[in-house]
Amino acid sequence: MTTDMRDIRARVLVAASPALLLLGATAGCSEANHLAAALRPTTTPATAGSTAEDTTDSTAEARAATLTDTGSACRTADLKATITLQPNGTPTNQRAMVTLTNRGKHACTLDGWLSIAPVNAADELVVVPTRKVAQPGPAKTFTVKPGVAAFAGIKWTVCAESDVSCNWANSLRYSLTGTPGDGPYATLEDFPNPERNGIRMKSLQIGTLQPSRQAVLAWLRHG
Repeated sequence: MTTDMRDIRARVLVAASPALLLLGATAGCSEANHLAAALRPTTTPATAGSTAEDTTDSTAEARAATLTDTGSACRTADLKATITLQPNGTPTNQRAMVTLTNRGKHACTLDGWLSIAPVNAADELVVVPTRKVAQPGPAKTFTVKPGVAAFAGIKWTVCAESDVSCNWANSLRYSLTGTPGDGPYATLEDFPNPERNGIRMKSLQIGTLQPSRQAVLAWLRHG
C-alpha cells in the first residue's frame, strides 16, 4: 500500500512539472515586460497622425502662400491704364479717372502715385508742371490681384487757345517709375479725337493710387 502511494505521488509530480514550469516562465516574462516598459522613454506626438516633418512642411507652405498672395511691387508692364474723361469738367478745368488693371499672372503691390505725361502727334513729350497731391487721401500700400484694378484721379488746368506757350497733345503715357515718357500709352475714353490734338494742359495734378474708386470719384466731382 505504501509503495503504491509513493508511485502515485511521483506520477502526479511528474505530470504537474511542465505546467509549473510554464507558469513560472510566464510570471518571469510578465515581470520583465513591466520592467522594460518602465525603462522605455516616452514620446508625445505634436498632433495625432502627424510628424514633425509634416508640421514643418505645413508652416513653410503657409508662409509661401502668404508671400504669393501679397506679391512684389507692381511693374508698369503688368498694368493697363484706361483714362476716362469726367463729364463735370469746364472749359478751364478738366478731370479724369485713371483705372489701372493688373493684367499679369500674379498679385502685386502699389503704393503712392503713378506718373502721367501728355504726348503730341510727333510722339514728343509735352512738358507740363505737375504736382502729386495726397488726394483723395494719403498714399498707402495695397495688393492688386490679377484682373483687379486700382484707381487714381487727375485734374488739369486747360490752356487758353490764345496761349502760344501751351503745347497741345493728343495722347497720354504713364509709368510707375517716374519716367512716363518711356511708358506705354494709356487708353483714352471720352477724350477728343486724337487727330484734333485736343489735350491742352497748363498744369496737372495727380492723386494717390487707391484700391477703390468711390473716394477718387468724390474728389473728382467735389474736390
